[in-house]
Amino acid sequence: GAPHPPPETKWAASLSGGAVAAAAVAGASPAGGAPPLPCLAGCAAVAEKGALALVDSPQLCNEVVAKLLSSSPDKDAILDWILKDVRELSLAQCSCRVVQKLLEVVGGQGRDKLAKGLSLWTVDLYESPHGNHVLTKLIEVMPSSSLTCVIEQIRLKGYLTVARHRFGCRVLERLIEHCTEREMSCLNDSFVASAEELCRHQYGNFVIQHLLEHGAAFRGAGVIKRLLPTISQLAMHRTASHVVQRALTYASDEGQRAIVAGLFKAESPHSLLEVAASRYGSYVTEELLSLRCSGAGDLIEEARQRLP
Repeated sequence: GAPHPPPETKWAASLSGGAVAAAAVAGASPAGGAPPLPCLAGCAAVAEKGALALVDSPQLCNEVVAKLLSSSPDKDAILDWILKDVRELSLAQCSCRVVQKLLEVVGGQGRDKLAKGLSLWTVDLYESPHGNHVLTKLIEVMPSSSLTCVIEQIRLKGYLTVARHRFGCRVLERLIEHCTEREMSCLNDSFVASAEELCRHQYGNFVIQHLLEHGAAFRGAGVIKRLLPTISQLAMHRTASHVVQRALTYASDEGQRAIVAGLFKAESPHSLLEVAASRYGSYVTEELLSLRCSGAGDLIEEARQRLP
């Protein structure tokens, strides 16, 4: 008998609106007389472009997502269909959500294959307003041990470049949350070494905040050590002040006391009074009055005496 069409061809035919489109996808001549299936917007594009038809067809994307959420046995066929154009689909506003949904619902070897295909495009994905969501979803759903390729590509691109990127910082936040210290050690070393520079940056500061909140205790201590020489100036800075607030919340008792001591001993034009009177430093002094470290009561009382 005639050979069976590949599974992605059979699945595409179920979306394509009948025998004519199905035959076009399969590269065969249409069989006359076959009853047409319900036609979806973009079905002609499926016949012509394959999975790339998803790029500019919200209705087709909705149909694919619905199939992925159902008990349909077509998930593996959809995966194979998507994989051929996974980079382009991940970078497009509409189709990127199909790739994200695939990462959520496909398991085992299929998900590993999808993750491997996506990891190769790490830089393209983090730089994209749509692709970065695919990359963060990948980080969230995959075992951290499988993210070595992503981490290495970020290292090769340059940790500062990625940390200072409006979407790259989000990717680094997810890596800090989901990966182990051992897996992130090289990047974390670099973040700590550049902590002061990054905390002054409009995007880089989020990376340092995340390291303080989610990183190992010794990483937080390393960040604070880097910030202490200029802690009062940073407390008055538009973005760095958020990092100082986060440090007062998540630092060890020793770290919190060191920050307070740095703020107390600072002289004009960055004295505690001037920090409190500044637009951004005022939020730091509010945090200062909510310390939870050992001996916090005495430190808070001293701060109240120093402040008007």
